Amino acid sequence: MCELGEKLREARERRGLSLGEAARQLALKAEVLEALEECRFERLPEPALARGYLRRYALLLGLDPGPLLALYPSAPSLPPPAPPRPRRALWPWLLALALLGGLLYAGFLLWPRPPEKVVELPPPPPPEAPSRYTLRVQSDPPGARVYLDGFYLGQTPLETPPLEGGERVLRLERPGYAPLERRILLDRNLSLSLALTPEKPPPQEAAEEAPANKLVLKVEGRSWLRVTRDGERLYEGIPEVGSELVFDLPVEVRSGNPGAVRVILGGKDLGPMGEPGIPVTRRYP
Repeated sequence: MCELGEKLREARERRGLSLGEAARQLALKAEVLEALEECRFERLPEPALARGYLRRYALLLGLDPGPLLALYPSAPSLPPPAPPRPRRALWPWLLALALLGGLLYAGFLLWPRPPEKVVELPPPPPPEAPSRYTLRVQSDPPGARVYLDGFYLGQTPLETPPLEGGERVLRLERPGYAPLERRILLDRNLSLSLALTPEKPPPQEAAEEAPANKLVLKVEGRSWLRVTRDGERLYEGIPEVGSELVFDLPVEVRSGNPGAVRVILGGKDLGPMGEPGIPVTRRYP
């Protein structure tokens, strides 16, 4: 097992999670997480998606994805060659084959043959390269986060590098708008223009009436959260998108995706907790 796999496995065991439980929380197959922990990179999809799965797994386990992504190889490692098998004596078989070949060749020379016909064969077709296509996504309004099969690609307007073709799941998320999810067939260079539907704004009275000693975390996208007070763990997990978590002050909050968590302190909207995809820890006294 490589250093990357050991760190992932140790962090998961410290949290008391099985591979199946971690896979259900990430909406991934357990075989993907098992391949990451056992460093079987040849069993993973293309590096762009595999690195995205590694980032999400690290955030779930409370690890910083940066050092782990640095350990991920640029190309999957090949399995070591199998040890050579012991050789057996082949000369009796070779001698018998030589005698049999000589007899067959002599019969071939003595056997009467019809006139030969020359048949020209067409050249073999060139090997087919794997089908890859680009994906262009625009949204109205722009600035929506784009996910493909659960992997974050960027914000609209977006043009991806060539991706493997096939049926994929495209998801757009933007604060204040309903998430948009669609299955697409990537069998050519595809260009999509999608309109987002505004969500019904929450009542303003809820935030204004929040007591001054309360912290409200509004979850606008997928993010792992841990909330503690004086070393005591009050909450840890991935809350449902659209939910609100309320805590008495003081607390310390760590988020794996701060851009998806809006902070309301004492009824005042402080905006997102941080930048998307960059874990951060903040204290609210």
